[in-house]
Formats: sequence, structure tokens, C-alpha cells
Amino acid sequence: MSVPVHKIVIGALAAILLTGGALMAYHRVAPPLTAEASTESAAPPVAAPATQPILANGIVAPASHVDLRFAIGGIVREVLVREGDVVKAGDPLLHLDTSELDLRVAQARAQLAAAQASYELLMSTAMPADIQRAQANLARAQARLREVSGAVTPHARAAAQARLEAARAALARLEAGPNPAEVRALRAELRQAEADLQATRDRLSLEKTTLRLQMEQAANLLRDRQAEYARIRDENQARTEPLTAEQRTRETTARLAMDSAEKALEQTRVAYETALQAERTGIAAAEARVDAAKARLERALTGADPDQLAAARAAVAQAEDDLARLQGEQRAGAIESAQAEVAIAEAELERLLAGVRPAEAAMARARIEEAQTALEQAELALERAILRAPIAGVVASLNVKAGEIADPQLVAVRLADVRTWRIETTNLSELSVTRLRAGDSAIIRLSSLPDLEIPGKVTDIRLLGTGQDGDVTLYTVIITPDRMDTRLRWNMTAQVQITPGH
Repeated sequence: MSVPVHKIVIGALAAILLTGGALMAYHRVAPPLTAEASTESAAPPVAAPATQPILANGIVAPASHVDLRFAIGGIVREVLVREGDVVKAGDPLLHLDTSELDLRVAQARAQLAAAQASYELLMSTAMPADIQRAQANLARAQARLREVSGAVTPHARAAAQARLEAARAALARLEAGPNPAEVRALRAELRQAEADLQATRDRLSLEKTTLRLQMEQAANLLRDRQAEYARIRDENQARTEPLTAEQRTRETTARLAMDSAEKALEQTRVAYETALQAERTGIAAAEARVDAAKARLERALTGADPDQLAAARAAVAQAEDDLARLQGEQRAGAIESAQAEVAIAEAELERLLAGVRPAEAAMARARIEEAQTALEQAELALERAILRAPIAGVVASLNVKAGEIADPQLVAVRLADVRTWRIETTNLSELSVTRLRAGDSAIIRLSSLPDLEIPGKVTDIRLLGTGQDGDVTLYTVIITPDRMDTRLRWNMTAQVQITPGH
């Protein structure tokens, strides 16, 4: 069936117009690339979909950064840097107060030195002088045994007589009644104890009141932090568009501030409860001293009770019996004591002649190793009180001040290497990321610097998706600029145009 010529011409013109309209629509939507690309745009687009540019949003980030936290808690004694300072790897940034840690190190060193000295003394070979001294001690102990085995010495009788006289004098004092000088001294002691009790009450009450006020202030601060966090969280949840990095950072910062306030409240609560306990125990101890002073004064005023008189009379009787036994045969106890001295002297001489036993040497070495480990642990704790820079960079943020309590769970310092920058995308879908390869060309534009356009390349494509836009997973792609610009700042908003396969 033949078709009229004029219908063929009309169809061809319609196809041409449709193609031209599509080309015009494409040029209106697609952003300009470079001058060279604009010149070539006059030709009909023949590129396959896989090579069409991919547009993505991103942020400017340093090539590397690190968040630093203390490994231990404590009071910040010294802050050695300020925000914006340039530091080298290994530079100290913050110092905690190390008074207690210094004492632990000194104690550990002393214990190690003592263990080493004991080991050296144990392992040293017995010198002839040591053996001669041990032999002399044995001879002296044997002579003492012979002495106490014989007649009673005048010295032993004199000592027993002195004990008897002291017991009789103590009994006479009890029977004589209160001593005026002793009563005056006990009354002064009671007044001092009562004054100490009042001072203790005043001091501990002031400490308790101060800590209660601190706890109330911490509770008020926690309520403020909770309200601020709830407000920011509710605002972010109410937003319909994806949250910006700044909005997410505000919510995270508010949550961390709330957590820190909760910890501060818990610390003040524990301190307040400790103060309550200290008040109870301190006042109880001071009251006990007052009661004891009163009891001693009452005993002095009332004189000796029947039990004290009975004990004093028993002491006199015991001293009389001891003197009577010494005036007869030598006591069996003195002989046994002398025999024990001889046995000790013999054992010491035998040890020097036999040398060191293996078990003793092993135990001494174990004590050295234990002391060495304790010293290393104390030195490690002391080193952890200094926060050092693990990389060279710039202090991007400093979150503690001197005198504050360092929380190991919170970031104290953030370091960044800002010599080189990179762009991290935030909204590349799974469909787009599969078209990209490392080395693909990109053009970087920044919202805050409209006159700046930097070429770059894809240098890393993250394997794990980190967010979602509806049902689509978003991936992070790293674009490294071919050149740097001094106006770049962390978290600046950027738009990147990536050309797959180039």
C-alpha cells in the first residue's frame, strides 16, 4: 500500500522537531561543565547512559582526623594548646593532675628496690665474718643456757624485787583515792574533746551543705540539658527534608551534653552521700572521745572500783610469788627460753654453712618480678595522664579546661590534618555508586565559593552504605581535589559532578 509523499514529509518534520525539543530540554536541565564541554554540546548527544555525569552533594573534610580521649579519669591540671594550634605527632596536649600517680610510681620503685636488695642479700655467699659471728652467737646462747640452768643470778632477784615494789605502789595509789593533778588534767582533756566535737559538727555540716547545693545545681543543669536535647531532637524529627550535617551535629552535641550532665549529677550525689556518711561517722567518733574523757574523769573522781583494787592486789600477789620462786630453784621457763636461743643460733649457723635453698631463691625472684610488674603498671598509668597527639595536624576543637574533670567517654581534643582536603558525598544512591570506579574524573563546586571550580578524582568508594533516602541506601564516595585552595574549611557544603569511566 503506497503512502502519499506529503505525509512522509510531515512525519519526518515531526520527528526532527521532537528530537530538537529533547535536546533543548537536556541542555536546560544539565549543568554546564567546562568551556570545552559547552562548545561540544552543539553536537547531538550520543553518549550512553553509563557515561552521563553523576551529581552528588558532599562536605569538605580533612584528609585525616582523630578524636582524642583520656584513657583514665582525673582533674585536668594543664592545657598546653589552643584551638588552631599546629602540633606534631607525639606533642603533649593536656596534662591530668598526677600527684597520686607520682606517689604510686615512687612506692612501686621502692618496693622493687627492696625486693632486689633482699634477693642480692639472699644470694650472696656467706662471708667468713658472718660464719664467725653466727658461731659467737651460738656460744653466747650456750653460755646463757648454762647460766640459767645453775644458780639464780642477783640480777634476776633484783628485777623480781623491782616488779613487786611497782605493784605495791600501784595498789597504794588506788587505795589513796583521786589525785588532784590527774583530775585537773582529765577535766582539761574533757573540755578539749567537747570543743573538738563542736568543731567536727560545724566542719562536716558545712561540707554536707556545700555538696547538697552542688547536687541541686547539677540537677538543674541536667534538666536544662535534657530540655535542650529534647527540643533539638523534636525539631529534627519534625523536619521533612534530610538532616544536614550541622543539624545532626547539634543533636549529637546536645545528647553528649545531657549525658555529661547526668554523670556530673551522679558524681555530686555520690559525694553528697559520702559526706553524709562522713558526718555520721565523724560525729560518732568525736562523741565517743567525749564519752571516754567523761568516763575517765568519773573514774578519777569516784576512785578505784572493787575490780581495779582486786586486780592490783592480784598483781602484788603474783609479784610476791615470782620473787619467792627466784629465791628458791631456777624457773623452768628461764631454762626453756635459753634452750630456744641455742636452737635459733644453731639453725642460723647451719643455714650459713648450707647456702641458699632453691625454693628461697625462686620466691625471691618472684617477688622481684611482681614488684617490676607493679612499677610498669604505675608508670603506664602516669603516662596515660598525658594526652599526646598521635598525628601531626591542627587542633580543630578543644573541649576541656584546666581544673575540669576529664571524662574518658567524651572527646577532649579533635586533631585534623588540613594540609590536604577531600570531598565526602552524602547522597549517592546505590544505583549511581555502581557506575563509579576509583580514578573517575570529577568537578567540585562549593556553595560558599561560587567562583571556585576544582577538578578532582574519585579515590575511594565505601563498601558499606551509611544512610537511607526512603527505600534507597546512600553511599559515601571520596573525591580528592587535584589542587588545594586556602579558602576551604571543614564541613563546607560541596556539589560534585562525576563522569564515570573518565
